[in-house]
Amino acid sequence: TWQIFYTCFVLVLMLVALLSDRVGADNVMVTALTLLMASTIISIEEGLNGFMNEGVMTVIVLFVVAEGINLTGALDWYMGKLLGRPKTTAGAQLRLMIPIAFISAFLNNTPVVVVMIPIVQRWGKNIGVSPQQLLVPLSFASILGGTCTLIGTSTNPV
Repeated sequence: TWQIFYTCFVLVLMLVALLSDRVGADNVMVTALTLLMASTIISIEEGLNGFMNEGVMTVIVLFVVAEGINLTGALDWYMGKLLGRPKTTAGAQLRLMIPIAFISAFLNNTPVVVVMIPIVQRWGKNIGVSPQQLLVPLSFASILGGTCTLIGTSTNPV
């Protein structure tokens, strides 16, 4: 029926928009959801039901807090002092991974990474280390810290 073709069309548009990276992923997903709800393929109740989950709401609130922290630059100075000025890339990675693993053990991994990405990018430029060499260790340290306790893993609240 037409619903199958319409859904496939929306999914293809969504995939193209995500791959082009011209529009934020959140906008693409909400637009796709809206198109499916407007065509009554998904009811409004079904479409909004996912946002009612307590875990999803927790992560959304943490993203808002993370963006506020990022915009104020409140952590830049502290993280700069904590991470210091290592001489080597390996030293920078180690200095980054230890505090991130500790923080992620007690906070949700996803907002920790979201808050830290711009800080790590600026820190990497300041110390002369490519930010790309610091972002994967940031992610791995967050996952490692999150799995050490039941509090920090991003899958537990959801």
